[in-house]
Amino acid sequence: VKRSPHSKMQVQRFQCRGAQPQKANRTRCVSVKAAKALIVNTKGGGHAFIGLHLAKALLAKGHTVTILQDGDQAKLSAKAPFSQYAGLEGHGVNVHFGSPTDPAAFPKDTFDIVYDNNGKDLDSCKPLIDAYTGKVKHYVFVGSAGAYKANSIEPCIFEGDVRKATAGHVVVENYLQEKGLPFTVFQPMYLYGPHTAKDCEQWFMDRIVRDRPVCIPEPGIQLTSLTHVEDLASMLAAVPGNEGAKFQQYNSCSDRCISFTGIAKAVAKAMGKEAKIVLYSPEKVGTGKGGKAEGFPFRTEHFFASSNKAKRELGWQPKHTFLGDVNTQVEEYMKQGRDRKEVDFSIDDKILAALGHA
Repeated sequence: VKRSPHSKMQVQRFQCRGAQPQKANRTRCVSVKAAKALIVNTKGGGHAFIGLHLAKALLAKGHTVTILQDGDQAKLSAKAPFSQYAGLEGHGVNVHFGSPTDPAAFPKDTFDIVYDNNGKDLDSCKPLIDAYTGKVKHYVFVGSAGAYKANSIEPCIFEGDVRKATAGHVVVENYLQEKGLPFTVFQPMYLYGPHTAKDCEQWFMDRIVRDRPVCIPEPGIQLTSLTHVEDLASMLAAVPGNEGAKFQQYNSCSDRCISFTGIAKAVAKAMGKEAKIVLYSPEKVGTGKGGKAEGFPFRTEHFFASSNKAKRELGWQPKHTFLGDVNTQVEEYMKQGRDRKEVDFSIDDKILAALGHA
């Protein structure tokens, strides 16, 4: 592991084990023809804005895009990221709202490639997989790096590391293999960027802008990955026309990692403030165990991975870093007026009281 010049914020760019001289990249030898892509997009959580940014990345490469958006159009259209779909439609994207588990809701057009950014288990994925088996050249499943088992000895995750056999994403992958459908699996980690529907770095901003203590599970130097959604989208968009990507898994994350205290310090610097960091044990104060802490937006363990395989085989390179983007993220937070909104700090107060800081 090599420290970057930002070591005070405990940001690291890692040279992962097994690195070898780069071979000629298969992607660069592929002549990519315009493909007809269907993006099936989830309506909630940290993956909800992937569909928007993936559509933009595919359009930029000359592909035709259709989105099947889970949920009720009347309820979603005014919310981020779905409120941005009108701009996509102006560039020829067809957007349909309906259930990805109901074949009657599927677009009637034919497609070369399907991106499943909706399902987390077989029940939610099976209807889509069954409908497009034998009908598409490529099926892309957006899973999660959360399916890997935590490893406290060698925490950097590589494709092929042990995963939880019962994890919903793994069960879906096994079904894809059974069906013989040419597929690729991408495994994102924590995402940030425009029009997100889930807070990560904003959790730190909520506290720092109000001069409140930032309660972080000890020891605070746990490393995690924060990846800009545009970098993830560019990785996904490298698939059409790449035969070598079939039947492969790719970790989908930044090539840098950052500690919890590093995030707090970076956000505080961007806000022109000092981070009042308080370290605590979730087990001792009764707010968590087993790698989880109530009210905290991240796993309390190391959670980062190597993206070298995607670089080698897909010709992918990230354009963003969290430290390079943190000022923009803070500006967006302030622009939305979130510094003036009411925030529930009851869990923080419970922690501080248990530590005698009340």
